[in-house]
Amino acid sequence: MIIVLCSKSRYKSYIENYINKANNAQQNDESMQSPINCDGFYYTMQSYFDNKQIAVSVCKEILKLYKSLNTNNKKLTKCNEYKKDCGFFNYWVNLRISKSIINGSQCVNYIYNGIDSQFMQSNFFYSNSDNIYDIDKNELDKMNILYRLYENYSELKTIINATRQQDKRSLLPFSTECCTDYIQAKYICNDDDNNESTFCQKLKSFESEYEKLYQEFDRKRSEFSDNLIKLSECPNNKIITTAVTGTVVGLIPLFGVLYKVSNLNNKQ
Repeated sequence: MIIVLCSKSRYKSYIENYINKANNAQQNDESMQSPINCDGFYYTMQSYFDNKQIAVSVCKEILKLYKSLNTNNKKLTKCNEYKKDCGFFNYWVNLRISKSIINGSQCVNYIYNGIDSQFMQSNFFYSNSDNIYDIDKNELDKMNILYRLYENYSELKTIINATRQQDKRSLLPFSTECCTDYIQAKYICNDDDNNESTFCQKLKSFESEYEKLYQEFDRKRSEFSDNLIKLSECPNNKIITTAVTGTVVGLIPLFGVLYKVSNLNNKQ
C-alpha cells in the first residue's frame, strides 16, 4: 500500500479537473458506435438490470468518460503511465455500475467485462478490464462523499467567481448539499479510530479550501441574494441513517492523489 503525496492545491485542482471531465463527458451527445453495441451489452447482462434503458445508459456514460480521458492517443491500458486517469476511471465505473444494478451487488469487474467485450473491434475503446476491480463498498461510500463535496464546491466556486450578475445563481442548494455530506463525513472522522485516516486527511484539505471560498464570498456578500453556509454552522443532524464505517483497506488513485491499490483486486 503506497500513499501518493500531493500538495493541497494540486490535490484540489486534480479533483476539479476530473469532475469537469466527467460532467462534460455526460453532456456530450457526440455520436459513437454505441447503440447496437450497448444493446448487445444489455442482452448479455440483463439479469443485473431492471430494464434495458438503465443498462444502455450505463454503457453509454462509461464510454463517454473513457473517450474523454483517453485523449491524445493516451491508452488507459497503460496504467503505470496514467495512474491518475486509470484510478479515476475505475472509481467512476464502480460508482455508475454499483448504483444502477439490482441490489448493488459487488460484480463491477464482471459487468464491465460485458461492455469491454462489445467494443473489441472499435477504434476508440481499448480493452482495460484488468484495471477495473471492485472497490470495497465502505471505501466507495467514502469516495462518493468526497466527490460530492468537491462537486458542490466547484459549483459554488463558479457562482462566486462569476463576473456577470446574471450568472450568480442561488448558493443555497449547493451549500446545503455540502452540509449534508460534510455532516456525514465528520461523523466518520469523529470516531477515534478513523480521524487520522486518508479520508479524514482529505476532508481537512476540503475544509481549508471551503474556508478560502467562504472568505471570497464574504468579500462579495452584497452581490448575492442568499447566503453561503459556513461548514462550522452546518445543521447538526443527529439522525444519520447511513453511517459509513470500515477500516481503510487500500489507497486508490482517485482524483490522481487520493488512493492507490497494490493488492486490492477483487475480481469475479
